[in-house]
Amino acid sequence: MNRIEALAAILREDEADAMLLTGEVNLIYVTKTTALEGQCLIFPDGRALFVTDGRYTEVAEQQLTPQGFRVITRSNLSGLYDFLRSVLEQNEVRKLMYEDDVLTVVEFALMREQLQMTFQPIGDRIRSLRAYKSSEEIDCIVRAQRIAEAALERLLPELHAGITEREAAAKLNYYMALGGSEKPSFDTILLFGENTSKPHGVPSDRELREGDFILADFGAVYHGYHSDMTRTVAFGHATEEMQRVYETVLRAQAAAEQAAKEDMLCCNMHEAAANVIAEAGYGQYFTHALGHSVGLEIHEMPVASPRCEKPLRSGIIMTDEPGIYMPGKFGVRIEDMLLIDGDTPKNLTAFPKALRILPV
Repeated sequence: MNRIEALAAILREDEADAMLLTGEVNLIYVTKTTALEGQCLIFPDGRALFVTDGRYTEVAEQQLTPQGFRVITRSNLSGLYDFLRSVLEQNEVRKLMYEDDVLTVVEFALMREQLQMTFQPIGDRIRSLRAYKSSEEIDCIVRAQRIAEAALERLLPELHAGITEREAAAKLNYYMALGGSEKPSFDTILLFGENTSKPHGVPSDRELREGDFILADFGAVYHGYHSDMTRTVAFGHATEEMQRVYETVLRAQAAAEQAAKEDMLCCNMHEAAANVIAEAGYGQYFTHALGHSVGLEIHEMPVASPRCEKPLRSGIIMTDEPGIYMPGKFGVRIEDMLLIDGDTPKNLTAFPKALRILPV
């Protein structure tokens, strides 16, 4: 079942007359392109209309008509809701499904006032469809990941005493862009020394010094799909304590990967890593959920947290990112992306994980 057909099935199930999509992520999902702006209407019989303006008509017709969309161009002289109302009336739409997890309260109030019909929330059903990645989507995420890995490999030899976190992060973003990334997956986290104990620290003017850990958490975007990885390396040397903590995190990550089987509860995947860290005496320093799903958004559902009792299913891509964070000293996080695939997950991350010590 293609994506339009899947959305049409939701309409038939809810006995709604049409579905209006306006959110950027859902539009990318249904159109399979990041190059457009507009609104999409799906009907129970599988018809799909894409409403846009003259800036995007040519591209929309080129990319969407072969997929079965009818492209409609709205004149700049016509207001959006006036135009949509006429289209909905022509198609005898009385009950409209809308993105209740996308629209703000103000936006929904305006839409309800302007369109004057019955509204049915979509809820989490599109998010649920998006959780299971097709081979085409997996290929995009892997491509994004390879771009990110190549950028990190290019950056590491250029790190030197005195470079700041902010400079290093900017270089990493630049190398991802040169490699084909549309944008960073999120604000790149690149931290040195004691700052690595902050799981989501912000790059600062802190300079790199010998004996520091370097933590990089970042990702690239390819055709709208995100990658996510974290690596921690040492600069010059690593103390015995640093090595011990690193090896503990590495073992915890491996335990979670081994546990990541279809039908395993997400909370049990988290627990597999947390148990290793706790047994090593660092339980209080693992302060976040193990991971999250990845796709058109960097954080998707489900999540590998202690509270998530949803089962893992084949086709979900889940991050595996345990960490130990010792305030004022240092932190270690190692993160891969795992494709759930029956009893043996596929690790989509190819970057080495053995502790790397960069020369001074």
